[in-house]
Amino acid sequence: MIVTTYFNWAELVSVGRSDPAAIIILAYAQTNVYNESYAKNLLNKLNINHIPPFLFHSKTFTQYKSNLVCNYRTREIQSYFKNTSFLFTNVSARQKMLYLRALSMRRINEEVDYIPRNYFNKVAYNPFLELDENNIYFPLESSVSRKS
Repeated sequence: MIVTTYFNWAELVSVGRSDPAAIIILAYAQTNVYNESYAKNLLNKLNINHIPPFLFHSKTFTQYKSNLVCNYRTREIQSYFKNTSFLFTNVSARQKMLYLRALSMRRINEEVDYIPRNYFNKVAYNPFLELDENNIYFPLESSVSRKS
């Protein structure tokens, strides 16, 4: 069963203070698979090297005895992703964050797995994206391979 996760890029950047690790943590916490007990589990699962302390100081996250609770929920949904696997890959938080940024350029009412290339001109290489002259594709969001 595919479950759609909704997010708002501007909210993630604001609450996460533009920190790539914070943005990835917040995006993960919006998914239906988020269920963490401890911060260390979160580090290992997301393959990130730190959890920004401000997430706890601002009460965005609260650590209880056996539960790490995210108190942030997307207020105004604007974008979505269906495949959460990119969150758990062993690539930098910055690459994951750039993928989320590209996904955020796809309108919530669009059921497509691409955006026009001119929406995000500065993208060079990202392991989660496929590029051609006209479009940026999200292969994780599609069951159709574009490689010949």
